[in-house]
Parts: sequence; structure tokens; C-alpha cells
Amino acid sequence: MAEDTSISASSFEYWLNKAVEWGNTTTFESQQDVCRHLPKLQAFLKQIYGAIQHMNVTSVLKLFPLIGQLLGRLCWNPFVVAHEESHQNLLQCLWCLYSAEPENAVELKANEWIWTLLQSMTGVDHEVRSFVQSLHYPDGEYHSKLLKNMVSSLVKELQGCQCDRSSLFPRKKIFLSEAAVMSLWLRSLPSLEQGFFHLIETLISQPCASLLEVEAIITDSLLPKAAACHPSLFRVIDDFFRTILLESDGHPKIIIIIQAFMRCFVQALLQMQPQMPLKIYFPCNHQPLVMALLVNPSEMPSAAWSQHLMSIIQILKEIVEDEEVTRTSVNLFENWFLLAHFGDWVNVALQQLMMADDISEMLLWLLMFYYEPHMENQKENHSQENMKSVYNQIKTLSNKSTLNLEDLRTALFTGNLCTEQNHLKELINHLLVSFLLFSAGGHRIAKESVQLFAGAAAGGISELLASTAHRLKNKRCGASKDDTVQSTIELLQQQLLETQSERVQSSDILH
Repeated sequence: MAEDTSISASSFEYWLNKAVEWGNTTTFESQQDVCRHLPKLQAFLKQIYGAIQHMNVTSVLKLFPLIGQLLGRLCWNPFVVAHEESHQNLLQCLWCLYSAEPENAVELKANEWIWTLLQSMTGVDHEVRSFVQSLHYPDGEYHSKLLKNMVSSLVKELQGCQCDRSSLFPRKKIFLSEAAVMSLWLRSLPSLEQGFFHLIETLISQPCASLLEVEAIITDSLLPKAAACHPSLFRVIDDFFRTILLESDGHPKIIIIIQAFMRCFVQALLQMQPQMPLKIYFPCNHQPLVMALLVNPSEMPSAAWSQHLMSIIQILKEIVEDEEVTRTSVNLFENWFLLAHFGDWVNVALQQLMMADDISEMLLWLLMFYYEPHMENQKENHSQENMKSVYNQIKTLSNKSTLNLEDLRTALFTGNLCTEQNHLKELINHLLVSFLLFSAGGHRIAKESVQLFAGAAAGGISELLASTAHRLKNKRCGASKDDTVQSTIELLQQQLLETQSERVQSSDILH
């Protein structure tokens, strides 16, 4: 592309000689010469910009070895920089040479050089101040005009980009320090919104190998750290999550993103000194419940899970069933939304329920609330009895010496739950996953049991498997049982992918 611009080495030499000749334009003759040559200089700088805008720094320096000397001298020339169009042309060229993510020493050195030039373009040293005063132009006004020109030039440059300029930072098109990004988000809601939705788009559009990779992408977005440093940003981001969750009708992938974000947020919160009160982040929630949920299961021995879960359930049950508090949809949703932030405890409840000797009414209540929070009391009692029946049927299979797929199918279709709410069908699917992962009989028939998942793609099976694997990896006790669970998870994930692929192929054939 550069060869098509007809930029010769002699042209660079000519303009470099001119820049040397002009020096700092301290004489009237040199000032006049700059004015005469500015139109041609602008045209030449535009040629340079057209040639290098799609090249990396190393390639530019090989093709135009004099470019650094030329741009450097022009940027130090106050008469050239004071001219708005020339100023814009110089910034465009520097923009092309700057690397947001430098990969070698050349790019690092170029970045340092560009920062020095930018400082010189906005600074007023003694020599320049004397020159400006000789023109009877107030140096403060000159400096202000210079800054306005620079901002105007950058805005024009950003407006010319194909991508949206509120999205330039998250897309790595422009580099800003962490403090600058947080300051930008605090003062510009559209900028924060762009950063948030770029993160969601990234996590949804590109498949991630594990939740560890999801958390790495979330951390890299700087949003969790910003939310921890500035509670006002946390509340805005939380509102974004609330909106997107409602619009997606509680899609499992959105829920798992929220939970991954919260893990990153809590880590950032723990690193803050001094730490701010939790009430600033969760002003409308019951604080003992927030404190109990914030504790990650991986931070305590598994033997203590049951007691901690009971504490969470007791607090939540009292809040939801408090006669003095109106059982409004808003009240129920907000408490459910808080619980959904910390889904690891729901995950643990599924595991505890399947591993218990007898059914726990409290654990079942928590799961029923999580999967169907708006259920009316009469309907809740009816569904809870049916769910108990399904659970008891599944549990009896744990003690069978021989187990086949038909036995499991019969247990799952006990009662009338299969014709009830979709969210309770999701609970049944998740009980099945818990049985396959945490019982010896389940391990034996895990491979063929995948076909029993009703609406597996929409029911959050993949998300549950991923979150369970992530939770167990965070707290490895060295037990062989954990290894068996991990192997079963990998088997189910593979079988689920194959089953979904077969369904897609069958659909393509039918159409």
C-alpha cells in the first residue's frame, strides 16, 4: 500500500531539511517560510498517514527510516503545532505509530517517544513562552487553544474510525491507564455501558474452554476492580445485569456470567485497603444474608458446608416469609437476584441434597425458591410434595446393586412435575446431574443417561457442569472421589456436545 502513495526518500529528505531549517521558528523569516509551506506540508503528512495507517511500527520504520526525525521536529515546532490542521495531521500519524499492546522493544520505544512528543505538544517551555509573548499572544490563551486543537483533532480521528468511539477502550483500540478508565466510567455512563456490553458480547459470542477463562476475560475488562473501588459503579453494573437477566428470561448463560463476575468482584474487594462496608454495595439487601453469601464454599472445609447453608436458608426463609413484609414480586425477585449472584451455594445445596441420607426440607425449600421464586403457597406445597416423590425415587436407586437406564427414567417421571413449570423441569434435570455426579450408581450409567435431559440446551445443564467442575478445582482435597466426579463431568460434557450436534444435524436434514 505504501508504494502506491509515491512517497520518495527525496520527499522525506526535503521536508526534514525544512524542519531543521525552521528550528523553533524564532525568526520572522522562518515563520513566514512555515506559513508559505503549511499547505504543502499538510498534503505530505496526509500522504504519510495514508501510507502507514494499516502498517505496524517495524514495517513503517523499514520503509520510511526518516519518519521519526521528521515528525519529532515538527511536533516540537510551536508554529506548526499551533495550526489546527497541521496539528491534526501530526496526531493522525502518531496515532498510527502507537501500539496499544506493544509486543517488542521497538514498539515500546516508539510508545515512549510518542508520549514525549504529546507532552511537548501540550507543554509550554521557556523558549516557546518567550516566542509566544513576542507575538503579543497570551501564553495561557495559546496553551488553551493548543489543548482544544488536540482534543478536536482526536475527536475527529475517533469519529473517522469504523468502530464506535465509546468502545475503543474495551476493543483495545486505545490505551488508557486504570485510573483514567475508572475516571471515564465515573463521568460517562454511555462509556461504562459500552464497556459492559462489550464484555457480555465477548463472553457470549466466543466459546470459553472453562470458567477460569471466563473469569480471566472478566478481570481483564477492569469492570470488577472498578466496581470494587467505586460502589456507585457496582450498583450501575448490577442494574445492567438485572436488566439483561430479565430481558433474557433468566438464561443460564447470563446467570453463570453474573456468578463469574461476582467471584472476580469479591476477589477485587478483598484486595482493597481499607475495605468499605458491604451496605454501600448492597444498600437494599439484608446485610447478614449478604455476608453469609459472600463466603465462597472453597474458602471453608466441605464438612462446614451444611451448617453454613442452613444459616443462609434460615435468614432467606425469614425474609421471604416475614408476615410484616409484603410478598410482592419485587421483594421476591430482589432476594432471588441476590441468591443468584452466589450460585455456588445453590450448586452445593444440590450436592448436599443428593449425598444426604434423608431428604432435607430446608435444602429442598432453597432449591424450590431458586428455581421458581414466584410460586403461590398452595401450588408450592403441591409441587414440593411431587418433588419429594421424585427425589425419593432417585435416592432409592443409589442403594441398588444393579442399575439401568429404565430404572432412572421411571424415577424421573414419577408424579406430575413433567407437566408443570419449566423451571421445575430444570430442577429435575439438575437433580439428575447431581445423582450422576455424586452417587456410585450414577457414575456407572452417566454416559447413556444424557438422553434423559429434557431440553438440555435451554436447561442450563452445560452451565451446571462447568460451575461444578470450577468449584471442585478451586478446592481440591486430594480425595479420589473428587477425581471420579471430575471424570464424570468431562464424560457428560462430551456426551452432551455430541447429542446436541446430532440434534442439529437431524434438524438440518428435516429442513
